[in-house]
Amino acid sequence: MSKGMFKAMAFNVRRTVVVATATAALLGGCAMHDTGASEVWDPIEVPNRFIFSINRAVDIIAIRPVAVVYRDWMPVPAKKGIHNVLENLGEPVTMINEVVQGDPSRAATTLARFLVNSTLGLAGLFDVATSIGLTKTKEGAGNTVGYYAGVEPENGGFYLVLPLAGPSNARDAAGLMADYAVDPFRILTYALNIDAIYQGVRYGATVVDIRTRTMFALDDLEKNSVDYYAALRSAYTQQRADLIRQKREKTDSRGELDRRDNLALVR
Repeated sequence: MSKGMFKAMAFNVRRTVVVATATAALLGGCAMHDTGASEVWDPIEVPNRFIFSINRAVDIIAIRPVAVVYRDWMPVPAKKGIHNVLENLGEPVTMINEVVQGDPSRAATTLARFLVNSTLGLAGLFDVATSIGLTKTKEGAGNTVGYYAGVEPENGGFYLVLPLAGPSNARDAAGLMADYAVDPFRILTYALNIDAIYQGVRYGATVVDIRTRTMFALDDLEKNSVDYYAALRSAYTQQRADLIRQKREKTDSRGELDRRDNLALVR
């Protein structure tokens, strides 16, 4: 058993190196074309629009109907509990990024939140940490790169539409891969050979949770835009830039985080 886990861990390290290499390649796109804040760089707009149309079709046929049923029929305490569990699963990655960002005290708070909610909060079902004054933050490698990058926050490299994930860019796509590589839960479930089940359940729950919370904002954006693709591209870029700018300027992002939980265009 231990030998098998050791082999799984060794393979995981090799795969992490591959992910890091791919991440570095994508991050190269961020430094190659500094567009500043005046425009979104979209050199692969044609394939992006093609993937966008597929994503919309899948959303219309499957994801949005499920999200509507979930929103209207799932009891509020259950929806809140599922959201809390998903947020709690993301705390270790947030903590790692806060350490890399040079904020150990914030990382300690995030670790404390994770320990409190994982125990007293029954595996994260209840956000006990917030009630005792341990405030929530949410960080990813995309934010970390944006924090350190010497370009405008709006410049995340070339714009990307990810299959079944939505709007992104080179910086944030690389960040997703980096976060995936260092996620302790993914590493553990991979070693236990239950990674596919864990990732499938977590991804499905996250998609429904996010789609429910962004339904009003996305519907409003689509209804009031001539070109939904361009409007979503602009809104995503601006929202991500605002978060990174707040991080650079050391402003309090708690209000923005609360707003994003309910309405914002989350990737």
